[in-house]
This record gives sequence, C-alpha cells and structure tokens, in this order.
Amino acid sequence: MLGFYLFCICVVVLSLLVQPTHSQGQEKWWVEIITNFPRCTYYFGPFDSDKEALTHTPGYIEDLESEGAKRVSIIIKRCQPSQLTICEGEVSDTVTD
Repeated sequence: MLGFYLFCICVVVLSLLVQPTHSQGQEKWWVEIITNFPRCTYYFGPFDSDKEALTHTPGYIEDLESEGAKRVSIIIKRCQPSQLTICEGEVSDTVTD
C-alpha cells in the first residue's frame, strides 16, 4: 500500500512539473481525481497554491478509497470547475415542476 501512495505522489509531482508556469488570471488551484470505479471525476478545492493542494491530496485519496473508489489519475491544476463531481451516466439533479 505504501508503494501505491508513493506512486500517487510521483504522479502529482510530475503533473506539477509539466504545468505551465504563467499566470492564468484569478483561477484557484484544484485537485482533480479521476476514478475508474466508479467512473467519476472529483474536484477538491479551491486552494491558493499548488503546494497547499498537494498537502491536502492524501486525505482526499483516503476518503475516496474508503468508499471503494479505484483511482486512475490525480492532477493538481488551475481551473474553475462547474461541477465538483461528474460521474459517467449520472442523471442531472435538476428539479422540474
């Protein structure tokens, strides 16, 4: 299990190294975790820095694993997600009268 966590940390560090360094406006940093079971994309944040996001990432991984999720990738990036959880095949929670 320790090896798996080390692998995840390496993926995060590599994603930080390939991120462009120029400013992207006022967008905050977010942790994006894509799982293959269930097939979902989760966003955690916002954070003021990539280092702050990286510090919180292990807790998010632990929470998703405790719910039975299997990870595909972890990316720390600047963005403004319109939804915090996006699952494949999930029906929108819109209310109709």
